Amino acid sequence: MCNIDNEIRPFFNENNIPIIFQVSKEYIPYLDVAISSIINFSSISYNYDIIVMLNEIDDNEKNLILRNKKNNISIRFFNPSKYVESYINSSRYNYLYLNYWRLSLPWILRGYDKVINLGVDIVVLNDIANLFVKYKCQDYTIAAARDLGYIGRLSIDISKKELELKYPLNYFNSDVLLINLDKIRNAFSQDTIMSFWQKKYMRCAEQDVFNVFFNQSLSLFDLKWNLFPKGMNSEQHIACAPDWLKDEWESALKTPCLIHFAACPKPWVYPMIGFGDIWWSYARKSVFYEEIIRKMCISSINQIYDKNKSFYRTIFDVFFPKGSHRREILKRILKRKRS
Repeated sequence: MCNIDNEIRPFFNENNIPIIFQVSKEYIPYLDVAISSIINFSSISYNYDIIVMLNEIDDNEKNLILRNKKNNISIRFFNPSKYVESYINSSRYNYLYLNYWRLSLPWILRGYDKVINLGVDIVVLNDIANLFVKYKCQDYTIAAARDLGYIGRLSIDISKKELELKYPLNYFNSDVLLINLDKIRNAFSQDTIMSFWQKKYMRCAEQDVFNVFFNQSLSLFDLKWNLFPKGMNSEQHIACAPDWLKDEWESALKTPCLIHFAACPKPWVYPMIGFGDIWWSYARKSVFYEEIIRKMCISSINQIYDKNKSFYRTIFDVFFPKGSHRREILKRILKRKRS
């Protein structure tokens, strides 16, 4: 296994565009697609400081991703586990360690004042520096786009009172964020932020926490910079959002700058979703292409297996209903055979 940096500071002295990812080992091939799209639209006028937060990567995977390095492109790997380990160990609820990393960015990246945070399930169609520069000098704590999928669910199965937000229709997605780290550090301690989501279970983990704390100090950017495509299960939720937001979404679909495959299915599982062809145009050029195909085949096989398993389970429940005498007898027989 390769060593991962223990401390992190801005790589470039000027025109530095810091881009942060949090990723598990399983998603490294899709990370490569996201980075490739960023580099494809990069400009020689800026320097791109890409930081990949993870806790496991082998030398081969690291070297394959580092092939993208150029004079104005830095890619580094950073394990931030030590910054959140105590919070995870004392957690009341089970959240992904990636959620802890994202919520702790102001204290993990003390050498930075503002950063762009991205999920790996994205592909960009514009220079990401344009987004950063536009908001660099503005007075905001968080800049983000509304999460229309969540907002649509406010009229379906989520109560507007759940998070007690002053502006529930400004609920934003946390996979594409501009974060003013300085402002957060000056206003809150890490303990304050990290302890909040242990008071009650958060449906959307750290995204809910971001919204609770920064709903009223938010700068909203255009949906085209965090665009949910058609063909995902989020589309049925977006259909329940207010008409003016649906109109904004339809307009953004015509001029996307960053496509975010936020829901399911992902393009690497089902290529025919909206803008899936764009994602695959980068995937085909990736050195991880064969691995992406392998993963997709395994996923397809598992879906067929789960479907068949579900069918047989349905039949089983018909002949051996839950709570029935015959089901209890079968349990005893099976138990004896195992012993």
